Amino acid sequence: MISGFITWFEDGMADIEQCDRTSVKISRCRLPVFARTGDFVIEDSVNQSFYVDFSITEKRHQEILRMADMLFE
Repeated sequence: MISGFITWFEDGMADIEQCDRTSVKISRCRLPVFARTGDFVIEDSVNQSFYVDFSITEKRHQEILRMADMLFE
């Protein structure tokens, strides 16, 4: 099962960086149409598609904002 953050899109492909720091390239059409760079996605092993985990995506976004605030204080 693949899960991780979308790092980029190019030529109909998406790169997903997994928690173990490995990257996997998948077809863009396997992702939800609203998926964007920075979203955390999880593969649904039943139908071989992905869904966005908004909770993890938001936690990462908040952590990035917190680190930026600390850096620029």
